[in-house]
Amino acid sequence: MMLRWLCVLLVACGAALAELTPPATEREAAEWVIRRGGSVVLADHPGAVSVLRDLPRGDVRIVSINLVGTLFEPQELVMFSRLSGLKELHLPGTQWNPGAGSKLDANDEFKHIAHLTSLERIHFSLHFLTNINVQDKGLEILSGLSNLESLRLAQTRVKGSSLKPFVNLRALDLRYTPFDDEGMKSLAGMTQLEKLYLKDTFVTDAGLASIADLTNLTELDLYGCRISEAGIEHLQRLTKLRKLDLLGADVSDEGLAKLAGLKDLEEINLYRTRVTNAGLEQLRGMKKLASIDLRYTRTSRAGIEQLQAAHPGLRVNYLDSSVRQQRQPTLDQGVRAWVKSVGGRIEERDGHAVRISLAGAPVSDAHLSLLKNEPKLEVLDLSSTEIGDAGLRELAALTGLRELTLNTTMVSDAGLEVLSGMPGLRRLSLNNTLVRGPGLRSLRGHTAIEEISLAGTVAGDAALVDLAGLPALSRLRLAYTDVSDEGLAVLAEMPALADLDLDSTDLGDKGMEHIGKLAGLRRLSLSYTRVTDEGIQRLAQLTGLEELRMIRVRVTDAGAAAIGKLTNLRRLNLDYNMKITDAGIASLKPLDKLEELRLDTVTVTDAGIDHFRAFPRLKLLNLYHTLVTEPAYETLRSALPDCRIVWDRESSLPIRRGS
Repeated sequence: MMLRWLCVLLVACGAALAELTPPATEREAAEWVIRRGGSVVLADHPGAVSVLRDLPRGDVRIVSINLVGTLFEPQELVMFSRLSGLKELHLPGTQWNPGAGSKLDANDEFKHIAHLTSLERIHFSLHFLTNINVQDKGLEILSGLSNLESLRLAQTRVKGSSLKPFVNLRALDLRYTPFDDEGMKSLAGMTQLEKLYLKDTFVTDAGLASIADLTNLTELDLYGCRISEAGIEHLQRLTKLRKLDLLGADVSDEGLAKLAGLKDLEEINLYRTRVTNAGLEQLRGMKKLASIDLRYTRTSRAGIEQLQAAHPGLRVNYLDSSVRQQRQPTLDQGVRAWVKSVGGRIEERDGHAVRISLAGAPVSDAHLSLLKNEPKLEVLDLSSTEIGDAGLRELAALTGLRELTLNTTMVSDAGLEVLSGMPGLRRLSLNNTLVRGPGLRSLRGHTAIEEISLAGTVAGDAALVDLAGLPALSRLRLAYTDVSDEGLAVLAEMPALADLDLDSTDLGDKGMEHIGKLAGLRRLSLSYTRVTDEGIQRLAQLTGLEELRMIRVRVTDAGAAAIGKLTNLRRLNLDYNMKITDAGIASLKPLDKLEELRLDTVTVTDAGIDHFRAFPRLKLLNLYHTLVTEPAYETLRSALPDCRIVWDRESSLPIRRGS
């Protein structure tokens, strides 16, 4: 019975909606809105009216309607079709997509208000679901509303093709829509536009070209858009901008420099961009800057403090991960006293500093100006400090540097330009910095440089090209970088290369073709790569190799047999290659020069113990997590009395061996 009455009620409601007719007067329309739970704003009446008793007597003229939060149905737009003076309409976005899986398409209902040319603002409230089913076809019905100044279409399905007629818009909200570069073309004629919100849309650099001439923009939200330095160029003429959101953009100091002309900027969001302390210098000319978000950027406390000194009262949103020192270093003391005061080390010769280590010290860019007067300095270690490109420029006078260590700093390619003035540089370490590769061009022509380490950077094949031709380069560390098999071909142009570390790169057998041609290699590390037995076969020409590290690769007994032909090996690490068995160890017997052999977790058993007698020079043998028993271990100790054997009785247990 209850279900029957519910069905009758639904049918009755549907019939009522089908018979809707516009109110005869605006007062009746106002009463209808209020009864639905909405509110109205009346001409010549202060504030919004949401209670019937607050309606003034007599005729009224409605200028604004707010139905957000009500159960207003799209077809009820007909109730407003006679409101010729209506300027604002705030609609509940939820009612255009009332539930998950809803197939309601009410875009045609906009026909009821398409003739209300007085409308200046149409806003849809946000939805608890994914989107609001308002589409371009619905907006096309409203194309005659040329007086519209504000459209809030956030979370709708609008892609943008319908927006071109609204040339008088001053505010446009397209957040969380499928709006893209094609849609951006529809905005090119909106020369009065002041506020544009594109958060989490599909707009890219190419799309920003369409708004490059919208010089009245004061607020631009590009939160989460796929924007890079190229897109930033299109913003240079938007000199009236007061608020700019670039959260997550692929923008560095170079991009920030392109915004230096935005003198009226008051708020900027640089969250998770690649901006460093050096880039913050570009903001000093923005005298009106009041708020900035620098969380998860590459700035440091020192850079923030300098920016705040230039902009007193500036609100900075920043996560400080550095350890604050109780006593901060000052610049009003000599170099020697200063180095010691911050916990550094200094070595002198003939009254001049020749070696300084500030690793881990509370040192920032500004402090490095103290080193200008140390022309005899040869070795400088700035690891794990807050220095960046700005600080690196302070080292330009140190033309006699031979070793420079910048590990775990905020130095990027832009800062490496200073290296061009250090012709005697022999060792350069840039591990875990922001260097990608282009800055390494500053080393061209350096005939003395012997060692470069780029471990933990995102340097790729292009970086190798920039290093090609360095005649003295003998050691190159590229662990945890983005080099590829194809990029290794450039190594042939490094004639002195003797030590190569490629650990934890995405290299496979194809890349070994290039490695196998480096006849001068003495040390090679390929741990945690995709190299298999096939790749090892391609290393057969490396007969001068003395050290080979291949931890946790895909080597089997066949690969071990290929390694057994590299008879000059002194140190060999095959840890965690479980597919190597006693047969593979037997293949290593020709390596009679071995001094270190590491076989952690390799499948060695008691049956393979006798094979180790073939290595008379062995000083270290790692049999941890192998299947060797205690009696066999004792036998081996007697056979190799000068060798330290790493072994544990319980390490062969399955719960230990598989760890």
